[in-house]
Amino acid sequence: MRTRDRGLTTVLLIVLAALPTGAAFAADVPPPNLRCTAAVLIDPGTRQIMFSHNGDQPRPPASLTKMMTGLLVAEAGNLDRTVVVSERAAAVGETSMNLTAGERIKLRHLLLGAMLSSANDAATACAEAVAGSVEEFVALMNRRAEELGLENTHFENPHGLHSDGHISTAEDLSRIALQVMGRAELRPIVRMQEAIVPWPGRPYDRKLINRNRLLELWDACDGIKTGYTRQAGRCLAASAYVDNWRLICVVLDSEDAWSDARTLLEWGFDNFYKVGLVLRDKTKATIEVRGGVRRTVPARAALDVIVVMPRNERPAEPELLVSSCRAPISAGEVCGQLLVTLPGGEKQTVDLVALEDVAESPWARIIRGQWTQLALLVVILLATGVLAHGAVAEALGARRAR
Repeated sequence: MRTRDRGLTTVLLIVLAALPTGAAFAADVPPPNLRCTAAVLIDPGTRQIMFSHNGDQPRPPASLTKMMTGLLVAEAGNLDRTVVVSERAAAVGETSMNLTAGERIKLRHLLLGAMLSSANDAATACAEAVAGSVEEFVALMNRRAEELGLENTHFENPHGLHSDGHISTAEDLSRIALQVMGRAELRPIVRMQEAIVPWPGRPYDRKLINRNRLLELWDACDGIKTGYTRQAGRCLAASAYVDNWRLICVVLDSEDAWSDARTLLEWGFDNFYKVGLVLRDKTKATIEVRGGVRRTVPARAALDVIVVMPRNERPAEPELLVSSCRAPISAGEVCGQLLVTLPGGEKQTVDLVALEDVAESPWARIIRGQWTQLALLVVILLATGVLAHGAVAEALGARRAR
């Protein structure tokens, strides 16, 4: 391999696919000790599933549903508009922020109620404010789930109170969670431990307490959402940020959701690391140029590849698969390729693009022109031969006829 001779910097590239249900991320990494029916650990940046236990098993999501509700509210925007609470929203039972029919309240405050206090009345009022009705909002939820590729998710309400057809999976919920953490409007909300919002007609304001106890138990935790119904059990979508790296987990039907979530997140941080394996600014190569005014052109990787790997593993160095190109070549044009061996032996290529223009050399143009002229001459000679052959054949035929 001529990688070093060609000036290619060390390239680390690996893509780790989602693992089957119940599997750990790597065979030689002991799995975490959890007490839940289903769990998933995901890296938001690469969307790699690092751990999955019954991750694709459909289950009632309880109030983790409100992650989708909050996401759609944030995507709709205009959070400071005033909403008039309907009788339907005010009548939704169980956990609430004590909304009253006809109350005027900002959408932002309803969002706080839904995401922190897990208020079902607030989630319903949010749905009506965004879509006009709960039914239209539920249709919007399911369209968004389809857009996100959540094949095992179906919503029937915006709050998560039990309904037989209202289901999701740990993996699907983890993908909603990473969408939530990707919204600048929602990240500050889900890490709040409490918030104060106005309470019209009362001599005091509402105090909303975040039900996510992991926020106070662990400084690294910065979200996201709790859930509980008798059918779903204790559920938690949690995010943690350690050493500039965020991981997200979902645990469903847990005996101790706080412990399970922290155990799973710490397991991820302790056993894996995130690396920029191919970086456009650093992954360089020198590519041979045929027929150019220069013999080589500097090149770089066409894209960044940032991945998660077990701490006890290092990727193999890639090979320079295509190491030459023909002039003329323009800056930004693909001029070479890296070949990378992925786990399991699968191969993947990464394009290299030229950093400079390289014009065709005068001699190459002459040679190319001579070959063009020669080709034209061959065509003319062949055509002439065909015509001559036809004329001779015709003359012989005429002579025999006489």
